[in-house]
Amino acid sequence: MFKAFHPFEPKSIHIRDYIHLLRSTPSLGDARCPACEQPLAVKGDLDPNPAVKTHFAHRRDPESPVCPIKSEGAIRYQVLTETLPDTEIAAALRARFFENWTYHWHQFKKYVRTVDAKDFAEALREVDTRGVWKYRDIEEHEVIIAMLATRDFKPVKSYRSRWVRFWFQSEVENLQEFWNLGDGQKVMIRAEYDLSARATKIREDRFEDFSLLEVNSSYLENEAYAEVPRIVQTIMSERFPRLIDPPV
Repeated sequence: MFKAFHPFEPKSIHIRDYIHLLRSTPSLGDARCPACEQPLAVKGDLDPNPAVKTHFAHRRDPESPVCPIKSEGAIRYQVLTETLPDTEIAAALRARFFENWTYHWHQFKKYVRTVDAKDFAEALREVDTRGVWKYRDIEEHEVIIAMLATRDFKPVKSYRSRWVRFWFQSEVENLQEFWNLGDGQKVMIRAEYDLSARATKIREDRFEDFSLLEVNSSYLENEAYAEVPRIVQTIMSERFPRLIDPPV
């Protein structure tokens, strides 16, 4: 990875800036992983191969927690709901979500940054089919978290240059554990990878950038989110014809 947490300040630091700072401050300490907060080593700086870029890497420690960023390959999280859910509560949550879908679209777009309505519709269709509404303790604003965590956002030539994936911090192993976290503890990691759309798996050494996203429901009060562009309304009404009206 090329960005990590600063050794002692609450911000990220690029490997280039870390090395520069380390030369002037030898006692700086190790940069930390944004997912597991374990100390990171500098790798590749002494490699004679010019194709090898200097980067951060996890130290080999069998006792360290399992880090999601090190788990190259398949998406880690799945929608796995209870076998005996409260169907009335689930139906009410689904109805509220579709009633407020424009707000969720805007926040989804804010999280992903480079996204279109088809991405949103596909992600929503997937979690809807899997019954995300049946989770115990899930709140309305957290449905889009399931939409983000259970899919990859691969590069698209016209609007997304990097592969985007969302992670939870290492102590959270699944969606239910995320729902159970207390207020102020629900944080997602937005990670960018320098990979092509043809790649078959993500790689830690292609981890380019990250940001931490605090999850809360405040966006549901943003009046600017009540409206969407006509094309977004059209696409969503075509994908969910009985739930979303076409534009007038």
